[in-house]
Amino acid sequence: MQENSLEQRVRLGRLFDVYGGLLTEKQQKCMELYFCDDLSLAEIADELEVSRQAIHDLIKRVEHTLERYESKLALLARNDNDKKLLVQANRLLAECLAQNQGPAKLQQVRRILDELSGESR
Repeated sequence: MQENSLEQRVRLGRLFDVYGGLLTEKQQKCMELYFCDDLSLAEIADELEVSRQAIHDLIKRVEHTLERYESKLALLARNDNDKKLLVQANRLLAECLAQNQGPAKLQQVRRILDELSGESR
């Protein structure tokens, strides 16, 4: 269960990086204290002069909001896919250069780069 909660926290942090600017000022402040300053819920509650339960509820609401943004906009998924494609293109180029392979691998790399640049989107 610990790993799952760590994965959830990492995902929430990544979603906050992508969509944090769409949150209210209070939500942003709370999330910055939670992620950037690594404060506990009780410490955030003291800082913002509210109850620990209020902070817990706020973080849960923000988590749902960020997931809703991602389900509609898919920016995080697109970013992950783009990174995967860049790694693939880099690998193909390295193979091509190492083995003096030409046009076929370079065409694969070109298709990947076209996809990343939006030519095929």
